[in-house]
Amino acid sequence: MHVGILGTGDVGRALGKGFVTLGRDVRMGSREAKNEQALAWEKEMGVKASVGTFADAASFGKIVVLATLGVANESALKMAGPETLRGKVVIDTTNPLDFSAGMPPKLAVSGNDSAAERVQRLLPDAYVVKAFNTVGSPFMFRPSFPNGPPDMFFCGTTPRKR
Repeated sequence: MHVGILGTGDVGRALGKGFVTLGRDVRMGSREAKNEQALAWEKEMGVKASVGTFADAASFGKIVVLATLGVANESALKMAGPETLRGKVVIDTTNPLDFSAGMPPKLAVSGNDSAAERVQRLLPDAYVVKAFNTVGSPFMFRPSFPNGPPDMFFCGTTPRKR
């Protein structure tokens, strides 16, 4: 199965490495096809890894991982092409944190809304699953702790009915 990853940061690289380790073909996408972090990751991962733009990764993946900064979701998904993600599982790993005023960050979403709901509205025909956003990237793939692996929370939505 082909996996597309939207984002080249710690989360994208950690999950990309996990998918490659499991034998999956992974394409990591960013705003620019020749992103330095993505190219370094591709070289480290070998023949199962490739890089491109957000649109390239979205087209490539049967499953697509959204691993951008939460405040960049809308821009990244528009560049990926919502129509390209129609009918696909989109794993949203993001948290809507706004670092513009420094640390600690504030939530960029409040009230009766959530980041995952916003992603689902941007991708009305995709299967959005929220996962991996409650643990740090070093613990997303085969974590080892004295008392066993951490609990991993996830929830999903379904595309709207037409």
